[in-house]
This record gives sequence, structure tokens and C-alpha cells, in this order.
Amino acid sequence: MTPYQGYLADGILPLEPTEARVVKKSSSKCTLMDENLFRHGYTHPTLICVHGKQCTRIMAELHEGI
Repeated sequence: MTPYQGYLADGILPLEPTEARVVKKSSSKCTLMDENLFRHGYTHPTLICVHGKQCTRIMAELHEGI
């Protein structure tokens, strides 16, 4: 997530050429709004990208069946 946010916000690419090419190519599927990264899909709505504690909390809620 961090390389995509850096590229979309400031145009900063990773130093490794292979990773930079992947980020540049795949970033067309992403949008940055209010410091949140969203990914577009063909058959589903726009998805928000989460990581760290947010991911753990969401997975726990899904498995608990709220």
C-alpha cells in the first residue's frame, strides 16, 4: 500500500526498477482520497485498502459474525 500511496500522492516511485514498473502499471486501478487508498474492480464496487490493526479488526469481526 505504501508505494502506491507515495506514487499517487507525490509521484515517488520505489528505487528498484522492477517494483517501480509494477507500481506505475498497477496504480491505474487505484485512487487516493483523503489519505485513503481505494482500488477499482470490474465486477465489484470500489474497495478500500486496509492494513495493520484495521485488517486484524475487520477479519475478527467477519469471523465472529456480527
